[in-house]
Amino acid sequence: MTKLPESPEILSWKIHMARRNPTRAIAVAILILICSYFIYFTMEDFFFTLIATVVLIVMVIPYYLPTTYILTEEGVTRKMLLSKQSRAWSEFNRYKSDKNTIQLYTMKKSSRLDNYRSFLLICNKNKEQVIKIVENKLHTIEISDKK
Repeated sequence: MTKLPESPEILSWKIHMARRNPTRAIAVAILILICSYFIYFTMEDFFFTLIATVVLIVMVIPYYLPTTYILTEEGVTRKMLLSKQSRAWSEFNRYKSDKNTIQLYTMKKSSRLDNYRSFLLICNKNKEQVIKIVENKLHTIEISDKK
């Protein structure tokens, strides 16, 4: 991850996925409880069940905690409870937008590495504003999947 110098904030927003879809959040919590129940009665070991439950919770915790996105003159930052990811605009060459997301890609052409090297921005109701900033910073227009 790139350590970006302090620069003025262009736009920032906070997204909370569990609040967007509370039904899914409850379903995942129930699924974790059911899995824990079956692990306990299959293995008959409380310690192993506790470890498995903690691992399951850690895997889904980003869904339950708010994420803050910050667009600056220098780059883009994603802040979560214990992590902060920053990337410079110069690292990105193209982008693609979906219903509620904008994916920033590092390579000029589509690649198998896109899923590992890209940066996902989940938008609130500010998607058009974010797209304008991304287009301005990348000096490009949106790519499409049409061939």
